Amino acid sequence: MDEIVSILQNPEKMEQLISKLKAIGEDSPQFQTFKTSIDSFHLNKPHRGVHQTNILQNVFKYSDSRECFDSFRLVCKSWQNAVETIRLDTCPPLEIFQELCLHERNSHFPLFYSKYLKRFRKLILHLDRNFDMTRWNSLSNFLLQNMKNLSIIRIFMKISIPSKFHIYLFNLLANSQSTLTHLSVSCKVEMLTLPPICLPNLKQLVTFMHQNQNNDVDAFDYMMKTFVNVMCKDLKFFQIYHIHESPNILKYITKNYPSHFVCGPEISVLEHMPLKISHLNLENLAAYRYTSHIQYLILYVKNLHAPSEGGWDDYKEILSFFPNLKGIVFYYNNEYTNLGRIPSFFVCQTVWQERIDYLKSQNLKILNTHEFSEIVSELRQSLSPLWSFDFKDI
Repeated sequence: MDEIVSILQNPEKMEQLISKLKAIGEDSPQFQTFKTSIDSFHLNKPHRGVHQTNILQNVFKYSDSRECFDSFRLVCKSWQNAVETIRLDTCPPLEIFQELCLHERNSHFPLFYSKYLKRFRKLILHLDRNFDMTRWNSLSNFLLQNMKNLSIIRIFMKISIPSKFHIYLFNLLANSQSTLTHLSVSCKVEMLTLPPICLPNLKQLVTFMHQNQNNDVDAFDYMMKTFVNVMCKDLKFFQIYHIHESPNILKYITKNYPSHFVCGPEISVLEHMPLKISHLNLENLAAYRYTSHIQYLILYVKNLHAPSEGGWDDYKEILSFFPNLKGIVFYYNNEYTNLGRIPSFFVCQTVWQERIDYLKSQNLKILNTHEFSEIVSELRQSLSPLWSFDFKDI
């Protein structure tokens, strides 16, 4: 044993072995005997993991989805099967839809794209002026055929709603009726109402408000009564972006769904309902009926480099308006923060630190993102309704 190991570990001996094998030729008895020995130890075969589907798919999850399909799929049959049967917890690249439009011929698409799209669990659909709407009917049917059992669907439209889009949306949701957990919709031109289809596992519904939708209260009411209230039995969050763009919609939900509020999107809501948390732009600081109920404020910071912007010169006044205030979190750059990471080289860093120190001196806790999330979560659990509004990008 030691002698054999010594030879195998000696580079010079191995070079001699290779030279002799080449010299005697493949047909010689010695070569065939040596080959038989190699075969008996299975040294000429790759590791079995190279062909195991679950191992391959775990590796492919961290690779570029298109590279997998264009390159790895062509290595061998086991790799092809692993690539084509994996379900990726992501969405196809946005450029795929323009690519599909270029390859569409008489409402047909190459088989490659059918296999490619079936691998994804998420769909993000962008329709804007750059999209070739003459191909929409063909493309929409193709998506319905090949994108099913999705967990997340996000639809963003910057154009008028296409003809028969509501039928397409109904069928799209029906294809993922039992698997869909997240649905986002945004239509800049007009409000997109959702079809009355039961989505038993939908947890999160997201919509975006736009200025031109301020008077679409009837359409919003229809969506609430025919979809949100009756079709989403397991809904947890109804997230609304840019609610300040549509004050009439805010008035509607304030009047009709007060028990579904955890946090006020703006301070004026406190005139109509008692809440423990509210966003506050200090420029809008004023006395409202239920300001004394507030325990936590989300203070809007416009610009760290301009500490006087947004009414911040009068920030100390909040103590007289909110006598039961316990804590504060800042809302800056679309994030909840305690402003604990302001670089020391910022010219205005000292100003913000002085403000934070003053608030702390008044027995107010400056909350970080995690602490604020926990407070909101506890309040949500105390609500009697199953779902609550969540206002974003105030």
